[in-house]
Amino acid sequence: MSTTKILSLVAVAVAVVFIPRLLSSNAAESSGKYELIEVENPVFRGNQLFVSHEDLRSPRFRQLRDRYDLDKVVEGQTNEFKRILLLRHWIKEHIRIENDHPTVTRGDAFGILDAALQGGGFHCGHFMVVQNAVLNAFGYVTRCLGVGPGGTPDSPGGHHGVNEVWSNDFRKWVLIDAKYDTHFEKNGIPLSALEVRDELLRNGVADIICMRGPDRRPVDGPEEPEGGPVTYRWLTWEIQADRHSNWPLFHSSALVTWEDEYSRSHTWWRRGETNKHWAYDAGYFVPTRHRGWIEWTPNVLDVTASVEQGQLRGQITSCTPNLLEYQVREEPGGHWRPIDPYFTLPLSQPRHEWLLRSVNLAGVVGPSYRLVVERK
Repeated sequence: MSTTKILSLVAVAVAVVFIPRLLSSNAAESSGKYELIEVENPVFRGNQLFVSHEDLRSPRFRQLRDRYDLDKVVEGQTNEFKRILLLRHWIKEHIRIENDHPTVTRGDAFGILDAALQGGGFHCGHFMVVQNAVLNAFGYVTRCLGVGPGGTPDSPGGHHGVNEVWSNDFRKWVLIDAKYDTHFEKNGIPLSALEVRDELLRNGVADIICMRGPDRRPVDGPEEPEGGPVTYRWLTWEIQADRHSNWPLFHSSALVTWEDEYSRSHTWWRRGETNKHWAYDAGYFVPTRHRGWIEWTPNVLDVTASVEQGQLRGQITSCTPNLLEYQVREEPGGHWRPIDPYFTLPLSQPRHEWLLRSVNLAGVVGPSYRLVVERK
C-alpha cells in the first residue's frame, strides 16, 4: 500500500474518532441546564380589602410640599425611615394639642395646618389627617386607624386616631402617632398596630419600648394615656385611603377590623351618647379573620419565572399604589433600568443574579426581589 493511501486512511480514522467528541462537547456547552436557585425574598400579600389609595398625580400633594416648605424637612436625608420620622416630628412641632375645644376649620390637611400655624389647636384625628397627607406627598403609603382601649359600659375607654405607614426598609407596616411623635419598638424593630396589640394581650407590653422623635429616643410613654400601648386593644382601619386627593368628595365610613376570640367575646366601649362604638349598630365594621388581608404588602413584588430555551422568562405583579415602573439590575455592579412586567433575560454565564423592584410616581422604591440562575 502506498504511503499516500495510508495517510488518507489515518485522516479518515482521525475524523471518525475526533469529530463526534467535538460535537458532544459543543452540545454539552450549549445545552447545559440552567436552574433557578431558591433564595429568600420579601413575602407578597395582595390587597383584598382596601378599596382606594391616594392619587399622587393630584396637584394637592405638590401644593402641600410647596406651601409648607416640606422638602427642607428631609433635605439631605436618604434613609427612608428617618425621613418618615422627620416629617412626623415636623407635624408635632407645628400643631398644638387641644382635645376638648379644637379649632373649627376646614377638615383637610390645608385647613388644619393653616389654622395650626396661626395658633389653632387640634385633637388626634386632625394629626392623623395631616400625617396621612404629608407622608403620601413624599410617596409613602399610609392608612388611617381608629383605635381604643375598650373600657366598660360604665367607664368607656375612649378613642384615638393614628396612622400606619408601609416601611420598605423594614418590609412591614409601622404604627406612627403624630400627636405624640411616637411609635413602639421591640428588639429595635418598629411595630405595627396589630403587633402592639399582640404584645398587649400576651404580657401587657412588657417587651416593647415607646420611642419618641426622629432620634428614636426611649421614653416611659406619652404624656396622655391615649398615646400608650393599652390604647391598641381595639383596632380599625379605614377601608378608603384617599382622604387628601379625594377631598372633599365621598369618603366611606366602613372600617376593617381584626376578628379574633378577644373581639368576639368583648365589646368596644368608647365615649359618646351610646358609649358602644357607633359602627356596631350602623353595620360599618368589616371584620376579617385573615390577618394577611390587613397586613398586605405595598410595593412588594410577586414574580414567577422559568428557564426556557436558554432564556429566563418571567412575569412581575404587585400591589403598588401609584406605580411608575418596574426596574432590574444585574449583580454585581449593574445599573437600574426599566423592565417590562413580562420580561425575558438572556442566559450566557455560569451564574446570573438580578434584582427587581417597583418604583412609584414619587420615586420611592420597594424592597428588592432577587432572581438567581445557575448552570448545572
